[in-house]
Order: sequence, then C-alpha cells, then structure tokens
Amino acid sequence: MKKISCIIVEDRQVDMEYLRSLVERQDELELKGCFNNPLDASAFIRQHAPQLIFMDIDMPVMNGIDFFKQLSPPPVCIFVTAHSEHAWESYEVQAFDFILKPAKPERFSQCITRLHEYLELKKRSDIYESQIEKNTITIKEGSVKHIIDINDILYIEALKDYSKVVTRNKKIMTLSKLKHFIEQLPPENFVRIHRSYAVALQKITKVNGNDVYIQDIKLPVGKTFKKSIKQLS
Repeated sequence: MKKISCIIVEDRQVDMEYLRSLVERQDELELKGCFNNPLDASAFIRQHAPQLIFMDIDMPVMNGIDFFKQLSPPPVCIFVTAHSEHAWESYEVQAFDFILKPAKPERFSQCITRLHEYLELKKRSDIYESQIEKNTITIKEGSVKHIIDINDILYIEALKDYSKVVTRNKKIMTLSKLKHFIEQLPPENFVRIHRSYAVALQKITKVNGNDVYIQDIKLPVGKTFKKSIKQLS
C-alpha cells in the first residue's frame, strides 16, 4: 500500500512533537517534514506537493486558514487546533477534518481511516450516481446498480465530495455531498448530528451526552447540531 505523504505545520514545539508521534504510529502516513509556520512550509509544498497537511490555525506570521486558502491546488488539510471557534470556518474552506487539541489517539486514528477511504475513492474511475425515489435509493457504482430500501439505512457519512450510505449489511458510496444528499431524503426519517454524519431517527437506540448509538455503533454529535437531537435524550 502506497503511503500518504504529509507535513506538519505547527508553531508550538511540544504540540508538533506530540502530533509527530501520532503520525508516526500510522502505517498509512509518511511524514516528509515539520514546519514552525506556513511561510516556511510554502516552498516545500510547491516543490514536493505533499498529499496531506496537519496544520494549526492560530500561528504567528500567518493564520493557518488564510494560508490554506492561498494554496492551489490545495492538498488535503486536517486542522489541529485548541480553538473550537474556528471549526465552522475550517469547514467553509473544505478542510477534510478539524481535530481539537490535545488530539486523542483514537480520534486521530479514526480520521486517518476516513482519509484513506476517501483517497482510495478518488483513484477509482467509476462514477457514482444516485437516484432517490419514495422508498428506495438506486446507486450506480460503475456498471453495478445497488437498490437500497430507505428503511434499511442506519446512517450516512460524509467523505468530502462523497457520501457513504451504511446499512447493516453493506456500505455504498455515492458522488454527492452529504448536505445535498440528505436534502432529498424524507426529513421526518433522518437528522443531521454532525458535519460528517446524518442518522436514521428510527435506528437510534440511545443518546448519551455527545454520542448517538445505533445498536453497537457510536457516532459523535457536533456542537452545532445538538439542538436537533436534544428532544431524543
């Protein structure tokens, strides 16, 4: 398996070393460099085009979000920051993920698993198409068509430009952003709980603090979506 080339841009040395340790635990990642500010990283990015940047937001010299906006074409970016107030802005610039410091190893590993899945999808030549009818979704995956009963869906996960439809027995991709995809589904049946997740209301078995459970599956609740599931607690 070819590794994902990445760099770290972080002004605090202790945070950089901790993030480096998380990266080096992941077999899928190949760390190419660490930089104390975006300007030092700029020349390296232009010359070597790493696939992924782990980057802080509040840094001297230049803000991480402002720097990311200047990159063309931009690599995949995962912001790692202590400031939750930047979350929405990072989503607006289409960062792949937003991790709060200190990054927990489990949370970091989940992010890398999703990233690997997303990058593998981008390599595929198949075109994913979906058609939503009253009770079913027909998803074309290359030359194969999958017909899914809407009542069988457990949850839908965003993977940047794709959405992953998850049932108990299968996971099917469609080339559609989560927001646009769920707008076509019955609003009384699905609820957005996170930037990356929408769940089938009838499949929820428990709501516990910042997590929603669908039997043995635990999904996080984003701060901006808590009101939408408050009545379920």
